[in-house]
Amino acid sequence: MAAMDDADAAALQQRLDELAAETSSIKRKLEQRRRGDADGALASPRFWRGGGGRRGGGGKEGAAPKRRATEHRRPSAPPRDADDEGGRFKWVSGGDDAKSIARLVVGAALPSAVVGFPVALHSKYEVNVNTTVKGVAIAAKRCRDELAAPIACAPSFRENRNELTITVVELQRAAPDVDAPGAAVETLTVARATDYRVLAGAVAKRARAGDASNLRAIGAAAVFTAARAVATCREYLAEDAAALDVVAVPRFAKVQFDGRDEETTVLELVVFPSEDCL
Repeated sequence: MAAMDDADAAALQQRLDELAAETSSIKRKLEQRRRGDADGALASPRFWRGGGGRRGGGGKEGAAPKRRATEHRRPSAPPRDADDEGGRFKWVSGGDDAKSIARLVVGAALPSAVVGFPVALHSKYEVNVNTTVKGVAIAAKRCRDELAAPIACAPSFRENRNELTITVVELQRAAPDVDAPGAAVETLTVARATDYRVLAGAVAKRARAGDASNLRAIGAAAVFTAARAVATCREYLAEDAAALDVVAVPRFAKVQFDGRDEETTVLELVVFPSEDCL
């Protein structure tokens, strides 16, 4: 058997990732349907009988008894932008790399994709969040250059401030060109020690004015801070009376810092107002 070249191997791996995502999505939908059927059975009149039966509690005929705290407890609501309306999802762990995340996202943009957007990427702590954002950055460039399908991501918190869902969506309009002369954008450098809440306030202020922010981060800790800042910014904007939200397009850039002979590769999050997640 002839040896498989790199292109064939990459195509095969991409298809395997697509099939895995589609299988997971189908399993999740079946589980949601089973849970919904169970809820309907528990709430049906034949289950909640009134009168003198054990479940009736001796109350009036036809009256539903008071439920115990442990009975028929519905699951908690999913976090904002969770994958409850279809799409793909993945828990990003230490065994994943940015390229595999990118293949999953690009697969959702293909015309032949059975399961498309949104793509919900769940990650926890700075290393996994950094891998996730890098993967989305790779995917964003490929989707824009090869498929003419602009995408962006919308970070949101899950159970705590160390756990994020980065939801990737397809943009209805292309992201603003922040590199164009005179573009309304401010570049903010993010470090490990940056207070993400203060940074979120600055990004939200610019978003309310219709302007973009470019968050420049070096290293996993700084990327984690930038992602948390965008998630917090979205919370701030959700409290406003006006319906406003932001999304971010991650990208790689080369920057020349003072005192260094060579350019340094940084990860940037271009944050701008958008209605694609409202």
